[in-house]
Amino acid sequence: MPKINKKTIVTFPRIPSLKIYQFTNGTNYYCNFYVGTHILKSGNKEMTLKTKNVNEARVKAKEEYYKFFNSPDAKKENNISFDLDIAQPFFKFRIRHYRNKNPDSTQGLREQQRYNSYICKFFEDIDYRNIDELDDAIEELKVNLKQDEKTDNTISKYFNILSLMFKKAVENNVLSKMPYFPPLKVVNQVRHSYQNEELNLINRKLDDEHKRTEDKFYLDMKDYLNVIRSAGFRPGLEPLKVKMFQCDYMLNRKSNLKEIYTIKLLKTKTGKEPRLFCHPFFTKNILPEILKRHQRSAEDYLLFPHTDLTRRNLYNKIGKTFTRISKELNLYYRGNSTRPLYSIRHTFAKNNYIANAPLSVIAKQMNTSEKMLHSAYLDDDDILLSEEYNKMYAKKDISWTHLLTCF
Repeated sequence: MPKINKKTIVTFPRIPSLKIYQFTNGTNYYCNFYVGTHILKSGNKEMTLKTKNVNEARVKAKEEYYKFFNSPDAKKENNISFDLDIAQPFFKFRIRHYRNKNPDSTQGLREQQRYNSYICKFFEDIDYRNIDELDDAIEELKVNLKQDEKTDNTISKYFNILSLMFKKAVENNVLSKMPYFPPLKVVNQVRHSYQNEELNLINRKLDDEHKRTEDKFYLDMKDYLNVIRSAGFRPGLEPLKVKMFQCDYMLNRKSNLKEIYTIKLLKTKTGKEPRLFCHPFFTKNILPEILKRHQRSAEDYLLFPHTDLTRRNLYNKIGKTFTRISKELNLYYRGNSTRPLYSIRHTFAKNNYIANAPLSVIAKQMNTSEKMLHSAYLDDDDILLSEEYNKMYAKKDISWTHLLTCF
């Protein structure tokens, strides 16, 4: 394979991935630029410019670059890949950067491993050209890092990798601007749950919106909210990706009836595939309405089975609609913090804790740990404290004299 004559390499500051050069055994110039491994196996496109003149080569290289990225193939939606277009070029640069300083350095590889093991799952299906989608993915990552008990130091490392990655993408003209990164004090902010009565108000508001607009999105969104209230989902894409073949009725060995509705999750953020069961009231009274609303095959989604929107765009629309309605009902702000859609996960934890469900069962159903339940989900609000008080002093006739004998 011919070698590149390094003395002839010309780069383009405004197009960092583009370069021109001559080979040692020829006089014609060639150009090379990154297009992604989803288009070409190597990730780079190389072509001859059929000229020996460097100035002509400069002009032709830019023409070929813009010609390619304006072609129909380059514009196809399924050619948009965060991993291939942003992450992998960044780590290729990062690994080379560290090894130029120290040939034995593994720092770049360790950073890539952090991305592959945790971060990449949050960005795998987004259109990175949409800054709102990037912001939402970062918000989801932030919430999950705290829920998964990552230390402040670990969170800082993850966010630092992402921040550098996005800066490089802006430099390479892949992104138009930097997305928002929340400071650590915002990451550590306590989230309060919604009360059941408040969520019922939101459901009624969704019914009103449907009657006003005749848009079935609002009924499907109500189904989404009821599903995440009934089981230990992480609100976001997780419930939206559930298909009918993952759902089934299981035998209740106590009643000998097939009345337990189970949902097996695939490819969760933690890498596990837990099987969740739904609240019996939901299974008996709400699920039949959800299943009746649409015809579904085994490969159809449980929620929003017939829509032109991607799962990511659906989630964005649900989140924005939820925030708008919550604000309209004066429910969104509480205790110097906000209550976004993810707060319903806190509601699930608190409801089951108040109902005396074992913490180990709640944690398993939420795909988290008992320690995390205490530190993130069971905040000491007045309602929870009242419930704990009545658990501790269940007997109304406890006398102070009797209590004193216990010491």
